[in-house]
Amino acid sequence: MKKPHNSYTTLALDTSAGCLCAALLKKDGSTLTIAENMVQGKTRSTAIVPLLSKLLERTALHWSEIDTLAFAAGPASFTGLRIAAATLAGINAGYHRPILHLSSLAITAAQADFQGDEPLWVLEDARAGEVFTACYQHGALLHTPRCLNWSEVISQEPAHFTSIHQPPQELAGWQQHLPKKKREVALLSVLKAELDQVTSVTQLPAYPQPNYLQRSQAERNLDAQQQ
Repeated sequence: MKKPHNSYTTLALDTSAGCLCAALLKKDGSTLTIAENMVQGKTRSTAIVPLLSKLLERTALHWSEIDTLAFAAGPASFTGLRIAAATLAGINAGYHRPILHLSSLAITAAQADFQGDEPLWVLEDARAGEVFTACYQHGALLHTPRCLNWSEVISQEPAHFTSIHQPPQELAGWQQHLPKKKREVALLSVLKAELDQVTSVTQLPAYPQPNYLQRSQAERNLDAQQQ
């Protein structure tokens, strides 16, 4: 019999949307969130550990009392995901806690708080003419995240969509829903939902694995050289 999500003390991290945010879900059901916008000269790599430490200090918890870690694994920018994954891997080197991988696009969908019956698309610009997409209905995933060309999206029937950043393409007929919830609040809601689907956290990996979807520029260049 699986445990409910509040049977674990879980610390979640998200660096996938241009800001740093984290959420803590304790065994007693209490929660705490924290967020920090990036400022000039301060990188994610130097800000993540202080942010997480601050969150733990506010609840008088030690790292050893965390049962499970979670992070927004993408799809998103290579840099943001790599930094989050490397930082969590370093933190977890001595604790070997299971790591729950959350969809960055699911968090964006939760931010929109869309109450309609129609499907809601998440469209995040991936640059180089590509877009990260996923589609949800009443919070349920209709298709797994994909990386498409913007032309493929534009050719589809207009629908409801949300995104963190304004799309670089005009989406005629599409109805945009701007984020309503704070990123850290949406992170917490997705964390709870995903933990409820886990039969046992012991089956989760102990090493973070980002979901890039896109090839890196180095991989693109190598492919071009080999053609």
